[in-house]
Amino acid sequence: MPSKLKDILWIPVNVLQLLWMFAFIAVLFPPVMLTFLFTGNPETAWSAGRSFWGPLNLFFGFSSLVVEDAENLPKPGEPCVVMMNHQSMIDILVAWLLLPTGPRFIAKAELLYWPLVGFFMKAMGLITIDRKNRHAAIKALRRAHDIIQEGHILTCFPEGTRTRDGFIGPFKKGVFVVAQRTAAPIVPIAIDNCAVLVPRTGWRPRPAVLRAKVGKPIDGTGLSRDELMKRVRNEMIDLHLALGGKGGDRANAIAVDDETLARRQAVAAA
Repeated sequence: MPSKLKDILWIPVNVLQLLWMFAFIAVLFPPVMLTFLFTGNPETAWSAGRSFWGPLNLFFGFSSLVVEDAENLPKPGEPCVVMMNHQSMIDILVAWLLLPTGPRFIAKAELLYWPLVGFFMKAMGLITIDRKNRHAAIKALRRAHDIIQEGHILTCFPEGTRTRDGFIGPFKKGVFVVAQRTAAPIVPIAIDNCAVLVPRTGWRPRPAVLRAKVGKPIDGTGLSRDELMKRVRNEMIDLHLALGGKGGDRANAIAVDDETLARRQAVAAA
C-alpha cells in the first residue's frame, strides 16, 4: 500500500487517539492533583503516571516498551542523575515507566506555556531552565542540586532538545556541574523508536516497539567536567548503537553555550 494512502487511513485513528488523550487527562488529572494538594506528596501523581497514564497511552498507541539491563536502574531512595537521549515528547512517559520513584525532570522553560503541562510542572516542582536568562538558569541548577541532596532521582535530557536526525547530539554542561558538586552517580539510558510513536513535528503517532537500554552508573570522581561529559555521552552512544540506533558523532561531544555562540557570531560579523 502506498505510504501516502496509509497516512490518509491513519488520520481518523490519530484523531481518536488525540481525543482519548485529552479525555484521559481530563478524567485523571483533577483527582491526582487534588490528592497532591491535600497530601503535599507528589509521589501520588508519579504513581498514577506509572500505573495508569503511561501503560494506557502506550496501549492506545498500539505500542510497547522493552527494557534491557533494568538491573542498572537506581533503587528507591538512591539519589542519582538519570540522563537520556531525547527523541520525542513521549520520552517523558518512558522515564516515568522506567524509574522506581517519581523522576524530578529538568525541562526547558518554554514548556511552562503549554496548556495543563505548565500547570503540572509548576505544581510538581519540576525544574525549568531558561537558557536565555543566565541568572534564572543558575537558580534552577541550585534547585537541581537540592533535589539530589534530598535523595531524589534527577532526570534530564543533556542534549537540551529533541533530535532532528536520530543521532545523539552534543551535550550541554549545566547538569554535569550539579552531578559533580553532589557526587551523585550518573545513570545513562539510551532510548530508541520514540520518534516513531510521536514524531518531533505534527500529531502522527504510529505503532512502535520502544526500546531502552540502561547503562551502569558512572562515578565522576576525579574527572573534569568535559571528561565526564564525554564519558557519559560515549556510553550513551554505545547503548544506542546496541539498540540498533544511529549513535552519534563522538568528536562533537560538547554543545557551545548561548553566550559563547553569541560572542563568536559577533566576532564573525565584525
